[in-house]
Amino acid sequence: MKEVTISLGSNINPLINLQKANELIIKNFKLIKSSKIYSSKSEGFQGDDFLNQVILCNTDLEFEKAIQYLKKIETSMGRIKELEKFSDRLIDLDLLTYGDEILKKNGQEVPHKDIEKYPFVLVPLAEICPEKIHPINKTSFKKMLSEKNNFFNKVKVI
Repeated sequence: MKEVTISLGSNINPLINLQKANELIIKNFKLIKSSKIYSSKSEGFQGDDFLNQVILCNTDLEFEKAIQYLKKIETSMGRIKELEKFSDRLIDLDLLTYGDEILKKNGQEVPHKDIEKYPFVLVPLAEICPEKIHPINKTSFKKMLSEKNNFFNKVKVI
């Protein structure tokens, strides 16, 4: 069984879509803990604010199957793969960590490359897993967040 963290985000009917995604995720993942829901401005384009959350789960799914299952949830909820990197999202699910493993397969990787880049990922991740160590840089998520002075100013709890 692997302990995993998953990032959820939406700016289209976000509360409804986060709730639905959580319900679908727990069909194949055992929920351990959920972060608060955070609001943040859209990044890289003009759009409605996003709501984001990170959840901690256990799963028996292998890495590639876990990714496939999350992508299947996105599709089943009506997400159409955007051509643009930054755009409105019905739902966006990303596997942030998969145990303590460092993996790259079929264009997917863990730990996810955006953990340190975006406040809406690192703030909720540090909330639920403060002492968990990033497998590559060997720093806790709490310490990583403490080194990002402006991150708390970019998100707010709803």
